[in-house]
Amino acid sequence: MDDKEFAMDVLWNDFIDIVKVNIVSGAYNYLKASDDVREFPDIFTMLESTENLSQVYANDLAEYRSFIARKGLITSIFESSRNTLNYRRIVGNQYHWVTSEFIRPKDFSLQNPVAVFTRKLADEKICNENTAVRELNFDFHKILQVDLFFDTYSIVKVRDGEVPNGESAKKFLSQWLLEVVEEGIVHADDSDVFKRMTEVDYMRRYFLEKRGNLRIRYRRRTNGEFRWVVFEAVPSPDFTLQSQNIMIYIRDIEDEYAEQMRRQKSLEKISFEDSLTGLQNRTAYNQAVQALSKRTSGSCGVIFSDLNGLKYMNDNFGHAAGDKYLKSFADFLKKSFRTNSCYRIGGDEFVTIIQDCTEEEFNARTSSFISCAQALKDTSVSVGSAYGILPVSLESLVEKAEQVMYAAKAKYHQEHPEVVRK
Repeated sequence: MDDKEFAMDVLWNDFIDIVKVNIVSGAYNYLKASDDVREFPDIFTMLESTENLSQVYANDLAEYRSFIARKGLITSIFESSRNTLNYRRIVGNQYHWVTSEFIRPKDFSLQNPVAVFTRKLADEKICNENTAVRELNFDFHKILQVDLFFDTYSIVKVRDGEVPNGESAKKFLSQWLLEVVEEGIVHADDSDVFKRMTEVDYMRRYFLEKRGNLRIRYRRRTNGEFRWVVFEAVPSPDFTLQSQNIMIYIRDIEDEYAEQMRRQKSLEKISFEDSLTGLQNRTAYNQAVQALSKRTSGSCGVIFSDLNGLKYMNDNFGHAAGDKYLKSFADFLKKSFRTNSCYRIGGDEFVTIIQDCTEEEFNARTSSFISCAQALKDTSVSVGSAYGILPVSLESLVEKAEQVMYAAKAKYHQEHPEVVRK
């Protein structure tokens, strides 16, 4: 093999795909293909097919779509001999950085509009650099340089077509921010706060008072769905009434915010949920006491439940059986009332709080609950209740319900002397 053949062989093996393309008609012919390929009417239909787009990494999809858009692509090839994009797509069974390129040969012309489309694995340097830059681009929707004094801005970076580069100089910052809201890019529930805090006069006052960076978290429509982003305005170190220069960054925080909310909910669950029964715990009950103490109208009813024979169960059958006994009754409570109105406040003591119903309704629900509890198999419970009109204290109602419960428990032990009292 001579040197030329050797070089051509090495180059040939570098490419995943090599396609001969008529960029006007879209007719194409694979010279080399990675695997079995499906036929399409033209190259543009193939590139824009769901089958092809599904192989592209989500964060790179917008840029890839722009690269293969027919009108822009044809114009670019006529203007430049090489049109290149580095992006991530599935090769084999995993994502790799690849380089796609349209190459215009020397004899390319309007009469002979034939180019070559290639796809190959990108080199390691491109992989490392592009991973950092692409992820940064995905995070940041906009980076703007702003002069609040003149209400003007220039685009440092823009991820999508929300602010066309050709129009940016024609708009004032306040005009663009207003359009963002009016066009529904900001979620309706966040629009009032966004409008108030991004008013140019508000930002001027904010920075003149030396309050530091201005941050607004809101939901922004991106590719048809709302994602959490943060709008951050950073003043220049020498921000004054005469020099009102700031930078505005709009950054995607959907994934990290979702993880933050997940951790917060997990902590709340640990803090306010009884780990054994899944009901709310004593901490949650104390919060309910405080919340009701602030109300001056409405009503509140309390049902106090105490399991009979838990100590007997633990002593004779073990604590695993006792835990099962507790969980069984907790499941019954969940079916009888809303979970967020039921609390395990002690070992075998449970409180249910029913707000804003009439006394007749409360008594009817209590009677029904007691009847259903008495019909339970392998479960015995003593129940007491109390009802009051706010601002009666919840603690006093619980105390009254507990006294009624104790009377019911005394009757139970008279009828079941074999069960040892706790």
